[in-house]
Order: sequence, then C-alpha cells, then structure tokens
Amino acid sequence: MNVFIGNKLLLGLLLVLVSCLLIVGCSENDKTKTVEAKKSTQSVAKDEAVIQAFIEKHFNGPDKKYRELWNAAMEIQTAEMSEEDYNAWMNGPEYTALTDYTSDTYALYFTENTYDAFSKTEAFAYSFSDQAYKITPSAIEIKQNEIEKTLYNFTFHVIYENETGEKETFEYEGEAIVPIEGKIGKIQFNDQEGLLQKIAE
Repeated sequence: MNVFIGNKLLLGLLLVLVSCLLIVGCSENDKTKTVEAKKSTQSVAKDEAVIQAFIEKHFNGPDKKYRELWNAAMEIQTAEMSEEDYNAWMNGPEYTALTDYTSDTYALYFTENTYDAFSKTEAFAYSFSDQAYKITPSAIEIKQNEIEKTLYNFTFHVIYENETGEKETFEYEGEAIVPIEGKIGKIQFNDQEGLLQKIAE
C-alpha cells in the first residue's frame, strides 16, 4: 500500500514537473516569436531609414564641397598625362581628398560592392553642373514589397529651383534592394534624365 502511494505521489510530481516544463517552453517560444517580430519590424525601419537618408542626401544639392574638390583634382589632370603621371595623380592629395569625401558621404548607405560601383558612376551626379540652382527632395514614401521582403518601392519629388527662384517639380519612383539590414544592395530610379537635363541647361 505504501509503495502504491509512493508511486502515485512520484507520478503526480512528475506530471507537475512536465507541465511546468511545457509551460516554460511555450512561454520561451512566445518570447522568441515576439523578439523575432520586433527584430523584423526594427529591421524594416532601419532599411526604410537608410533609403530615405540616401534620397535626402543624393537629391539635395548641389554639394559645394564636392564641386571644390572635383575642380581642384581636375585642374591638375591633363589629356597629355603619361601612365606614370596619371597613377601619381590618382594617388595625389587632390584626388585622394575627392575620393575620401565621396566615401565619407555615401559609403555608409551601401554594401561594399554596391558603393564601389555607385562611387564610380552615380555619386554626386546632381552636383557636376556649374549652373546656379538648388534641388531639394520632398514627399518621400517608402513601402516594403509584400512578397520580396528585401525589396522596397518608393516615390518622391525633387524640387528644382533656378537662379531666378523659379521652381519645377520632378516626380520620381524607384526601388531598392536591402539585403543586409540598413545597407542598400541596389537602388534604381525611373527617368532621372529629366532633372539632369534641366540642371545642365
């Protein structure tokens, strides 16, 4: 009889212990899911923030500091440079200052490979002209794609103001891929030639 009671008590304790473990396990799973949900929300917020920050920087100009550095570097470069002279120019203080400023301005927005490509083709595209003008981005809207979670679609306006104060608005739309949290892997805009052409007039 005592053995039976002892076994019954032991079985009861085991059931209580298993129940506690199941409850704790469920609680831990719930906590994990909550943390993952929060992390996902935070990740999206960081991705959207980096896209917005890039648009605000890229379409706010012209960048006078970049113009100064560009002009200083280009004054030294000539078409008659030998390969040795060209390499010396590339490693010289004027060109180094230009590339350092470009990196300081843009590298934080991109993955390393994307920045390398961007810095050679599109960096400061809206600051090359010596015309007197001002551009400012506005009405930026960014939305994560419902299927491709690393893809973001966006729209925004760029207000162009010439030297006499006349303003014109250019509408943009595009998309960005953010494969690493807070780092753009690819970004493209529709028909940006309209604004570039306006700046060059």
